[in-house]
Amino acid sequence: MVKKVLKRILFILIFPALISLQGCLQRQKEESGITVSIEPLKYFADRLTSEQVDVMVMVPMGASPATYSPTTQQLMKLSDSKLYISIGHLGFELSWMPRIKDINQDLKILTLSDEIELISAKDEVYGDHVHKGGVEPHIWMSPKTVKAFLPELKDGLINAFPEHKEMIEKNYSELYKEVTRLHNEFTALTQTLSQKKFMIFHPALSYLARDYGLEQISIEHEGKEPSPRQLKNLIDLANRENIRLIFIQAEFDQRNAQMVKDATGAELVVINPLAYDWTENLYGIKQLLEKHLTQP
Repeated sequence: MVKKVLKRILFILIFPALISLQGCLQRQKEESGITVSIEPLKYFADRLTSEQVDVMVMVPMGASPATYSPTTQQLMKLSDSKLYISIGHLGFELSWMPRIKDINQDLKILTLSDEIELISAKDEVYGDHVHKGGVEPHIWMSPKTVKAFLPELKDGLINAFPEHKEMIEKNYSELYKEVTRLHNEFTALTQTLSQKKFMIFHPALSYLARDYGLEQISIEHEGKEPSPRQLKNLIDLANRENIRLIFIQAEFDQRNAQMVKDATGAELVVINPLAYDWTENLYGIKQLLEKHLTQP
């Protein structure tokens, strides 16, 4: 009986301390979080930190990085982040980064495209005025370009979370080797392809094409679906150049791409540039190129 009473007293004394400790640990985790713009950046951050740091993604799966507006809950949670990892030229970032900085003025901003040789869209002339071309933002879709920004990402994480330096450096070495291996495989593959051209609805593989000697032909024109005349020109081009592969992103209407497929016999394949597992995604694209752009 005495033992039971002592146990109860001990529980009453210890339980509040445990709750307090749990709260402190939770606050510590929340206050040392990371915010990223898109899922692939969460993948890189998770790999380098062994998922020991909470990572919030601003643009959820299925939403467009060009037009997304964050929720009130997301904006409130920004105050818990120490580091924001951005691409730098996504439509969402261009619209919201000034406001995000105002919400958390202590937030460190790491822009991965700062060290990248960027691809700019061509200016379009319309009568007496010119529409300036923007920057192509999909830098994460090429292993070569990822290799270029990984050192900056590692250093940014170490600066924000020095307590995890040893772990981040170890994980960086492994991840960099993995990306280098994939880069080498793309280099070897594209040197053997019998066809270097492919079509894509939205030009999300611009850096992949540039870095590995491929040619990407966009079905989308100036961010809009093609007109009937433009669509006919694309079909004529695909037949003339024997283009056998058409990529389309999961969130886009497939009707125009399907028309090109039906008129040319090309293979229509759905891809997701915003998929979380970057390594698996890029290996999948490599396999598709190998399958459809190599002569049987």
